[in-house]
Amino acid sequence: MEDGSWRTLERKYLYRNPWCAFRVDGVVLPGGAEIEYGVLESGGFAAVVPVTEGGEVVLVRQWRQPLGSFTLELPSGGVDEGEDPKVAAGRELFEETGFRAAELEHLVSVHTSTGRTTEVCHLFRCGAVRDPEGPRPEPTEFIEVVEMPLGQALEEISNGGITDAATVLGLFFVRDRAVSDS
Repeated sequence: MEDGSWRTLERKYLYRNPWCAFRVDGVVLPGGAEIEYGVLESGGFAAVVPVTEGGEVVLVRQWRQPLGSFTLELPSGGVDEGEDPKVAAGRELFEETGFRAAELEHLVSVHTSTGRTTEVCHLFRCGAVRDPEGPRPEPTEFIEVVEMPLGQALEEISNGGITDAATVLGLFFVRDRAVSDS
């Protein structure tokens, strides 16, 4: 603990489901104080920035219970244990939007909130090709597919219409790549 790390005394799980678990760690801080620290465990998720041949990004509008409102965000979903995040990204794109991924490219993997959760977001971009067989949302998903020009999506970030961190990051990555490719 001379290096500033914390020592874990115990871990108690208060809640578990197939997607996440909440635990409370008893820890000793470098100064010797003992505290309880809450941690949300998650296997993480894959999100994809799909761009159509016409240059529009494909987003989804859906209810988000923690916020008590609808959000506009990238197609995304959980990465199953042992699953390649790239496979999860392609699956979620099809299930939620009815588009297939052409040339999925990994952009970045980031921790979503290092002070609260173990969750990792694996972010991809791809060309989006409409599949007549889709979409196929899960029974708990009630999703509206929204296609819009990248510039309009970026304006939605500026005016507060898009607040999801993975979506903001993904759209900025695609914008910056488009600029550097010019």
